[in-house]
Parts: sequence; C-alpha cells; structure tokens
Amino acid sequence: MANQTETSPSVLAGVASVARGGWRTAKTVYYANSVSWRVLKSGALVFLGCFLWAGSNVLGSYVDWGVLDYTMAYGAVVLVYGPIHHLVVIPLALRWRRSAGLRQRVGKRLPTAMLVVFLAAVAVAGTFSAGAMAVDFGSAMGGDGATAAQPELACTTESGGETVACEVTNAERVERVVVTSAGEQLLAVDDPPFEFTVEASAVESTMDREQFRVHLYDENGNLVRQYTRRLATVGLN
Repeated sequence: MANQTETSPSVLAGVASVARGGWRTAKTVYYANSVSWRVLKSGALVFLGCFLWAGSNVLGSYVDWGVLDYTMAYGAVVLVYGPIHHLVVIPLALRWRRSAGLRQRVGKRLPTAMLVVFLAAVAVAGTFSAGAMAVDFGSAMGGDGATAAQPELACTTESGGETVACEVTNAERVERVVVTSAGEQLLAVDDPPFEFTVEASAVESTMDREQFRVHLYDENGNLVRQYTRRLATVGLN
C-alpha cells in the first residue's frame, strides 16, 4: 500500500512536468520571431487551413454533420489570418513590448486579443456558414467510372431569376431529395424523375448569401450526397 501511495504522486508529478515542458516549448515556438520561423509557421498554417477547408467540403458532400461547418470555417479563417498573425501581429507585439507606456501594455495583450477575435470569427462563420466556403469537390474526385456512378445536380434559373429549376441525374441510388435553406425544409421529392423548382423568394440569406442545400438520401434514409447552391452562381437558362 505504501509503495502505491508513493508511486501515485510521482506519476502525477511526472505528467505535470511533461505538461509544463510541452507548454514552455509551445510558447517558445509561438513567439519565435526569426524570419525562418515566421515563414515556417505561416506555411504550416496555410497547409492546415487548406487541409481542413478542402477536407470538410469533401466530407460534407457525403455526410450531414453540423461540426463540419465549424472545421470548414476554421480552415478558411486560418488560411487567411494565420500568416498575418505570425508575419505581422507577433513581430509587432514583441516590438511594442520593448517600448514603454501604452504601447507596452498593448503589446502584451495584442496576441491574445487577436486570437480571441480569430476564434470569434470562426464561431460566427461556422454558425452562419457563408456560401463562399462551400465548394463541391466530390464531383471532381475519382475516374470516369466513379464519377458516372455518383448522383449529380444541375440547376438553372428561370423566369428572370424568380425560380431555380434543378434535376438530379445518375440517381439510381437516390430514393428521396430534400431541399433546405437556413435549416428549414423547402420541399421534398420522393419519386423519380427527381426534378424540382425552388422559388428564389423562399431561399434564405446566410452571411449575405442566398443559398439552399439539396440532400440526396438512399432507400435506407442514409445521406448519399449533398450540394450547396447559391442563387448568384446558378447559371442562367
């Protein structure tokens, strides 16, 4: 019993020591301000942003997970802001910290304040997903045979833009089509051919972009694909 009692504090102390060492290393890398470190950190964040944004778009074409809106938003925001943070904000904060008065106080708080703004931007962009973040990579994946086997969505505007006419092709696996906008269902089609018309006036605006989503389900109710269409980018008939 005594050995167990003595071992537990030592294990906890070891874990705490590793955690403190890791935190110190992370802070050292975070504040590293040489040109090579700034370029390396910026490049890593650009890669991370592209990976999360593109990966979330691809996965979002096949599953309807709300969390993907946030990973997509994180990738898009870090892709734009990440390099700015390490190329501009950190060097400026370190330079101001060596000053006195107001600049010194601002320099000490600037990186944390900008990270708060960054996380707030991710939360807003994830909650109110902008259509500009959604790109259909799914149709470009795979060879000719794989592409032909996938259901595809074609939409055109009619009546001067008052309506959008859509058709689902290669719909052998599709049993139901549901159209939503801002989380609200606009219509559902349960029988082929899967052709439908969306009233432009019924499409809600998300982040100042009028867009709707088309969900394709199989006979078991599983999501096969989903598409996001913005009224501004639907081709004219």
